[in-house]
Amino acid sequence: MKQRQGTEGAASRTERRPDCFTVTADQAGRRLDRVLRGLYPGVPLSAIMKAIRHGEVRVDGGRSEGAARLTAGCAVTTPWAAERKRPAQSTVSVTSALKKTTAAPKLRTVLKTDALWFVDKPPGLLSQPDRRGGDSVVTRAWDELDWRRDDFRPALVGRLDRNVSGVMMIALDAPTLRLLWSFMSEGLVKKIYRAVVYGRPDPAEGEIDITLRKDKLSNMVTAGEGQEALTRYRVLDVGAVFSLVELELVTGRPHQARVHMSAIGHPIAGDSKYGPKRRCFTQTRVKNRVFLHAYSLGLPDHPSLPSDLRGVTVVSRLPEAFRDFLA
Repeated sequence: MKQRQGTEGAASRTERRPDCFTVTADQAGRRLDRVLRGLYPGVPLSAIMKAIRHGEVRVDGGRSEGAARLTAGCAVTTPWAAERKRPAQSTVSVTSALKKTTAAPKLRTVLKTDALWFVDKPPGLLSQPDRRGGDSVVTRAWDELDWRRDDFRPALVGRLDRNVSGVMMIALDAPTLRLLWSFMSEGLVKKIYRAVVYGRPDPAEGEIDITLRKDKLSNMVTAGEGQEALTRYRVLDVGAVFSLVELELVTGRPHQARVHMSAIGHPIAGDSKYGPKRRCFTQTRVKNRVFLHAYSLGLPDHPSLPSDLRGVTVVSRLPEAFRDFLA
């Protein structure tokens, strides 16, 4: 009995042996508590915060606050050595879930660099998973890259609705992710869409400057109240019932293109949420999609970007189904 107790005591001491890791460039700039939550998924947040308050977590040998921003190269000591040795829990669950089912189609690459991956999202695919292990652009990316690092996971810069197609950006490191999100918020990324709309907008080009407000409960956006939103449009081609238009989203509000076009009387084809409720898609055999396509993304010629991304514009070819409406 004494021998058994001694073994259990030794095991307990081993599990509590302090662990030390060096903050990577991908973790730099993030809050200490959030980095720890990602590295130690089995440790409750309350336990993490308690350890920080009691000084069990040290940054470069000193006490720190949970909200403190970390610097690349600093050493962080924690009491959860055994936990950190496991791969990140969410990554394992996603990749294993995908491999248990029929293999998901690979993402179509438009352009890929060391820092950024431009992919062409098909209609019907979520940008982010809506459930644990669910299929989406980002989970396919993790699976395709066989991502196992626990300090960072590739993440989307922006998103597209499920039934919208087109080009998207996946940041492959944290500095690029933070930089591009700042560019997005400052309006430095040029986002061009193409859409099939009912009728013929008149004038053939102009601006739609209508505020938008999203109701989180209904996931509906209302025009005429809320945040400022600006869309520039230009008619590219016309048919008997529909027109092909180009849209520049100067701001990036949820459902902006869909609500703005509906607000001026030219809703996007296939949009049952903001367009006509009746089905009127005899011009195409394609169903269950919104005929809105993220056509191009243009990055600024900014010195903070890697040289191979400065001033780059990436284009996703317009699906043939869009042309069917104009026949």
